[in-house]
Amino acid sequence: MLKQKQTYIPKVNNVEVTGWNAATDFTSDYIEFSESTSWLLDVQDWASVTAGAPVLSILVSNSQDGEYKNYSALASSIDLTVANNRVIYDQIFSSRYMKISYTSGGSTGTFDLILSK
Repeated sequence: MLKQKQTYIPKVNNVEVTGWNAATDFTSDYIEFSESTSWLLDVQDWASVTAGAPVLSILVSNSQDGEYKNYSALASSIDLTVANNRVIYDQIFSSRYMKISYTSGGSTGTFDLILSK
């Protein structure tokens, strides 16, 4: 039997990233992965976002309060103006903790983040 995926809404200061103001930069609260698993981050409801140069990076650490580093070159400064870049995934995530860093680059509008792990 296949393991069922969990849907998780990333949070910033314990507030879910739903209807998030695209003009507001953030680094999410940590997301714990209790085991190595595949994951998918979906940037949704992007249609209202206009202008700017928004980017997103995946950060990782093996310690909850440790130093977070870029997950990989491909998962760093991802250009969200490109529609195909709004779904980010990997088949195996071996780090224990993840954070999501977003920089608006002058964007406006709102969006959601959904993580499946």
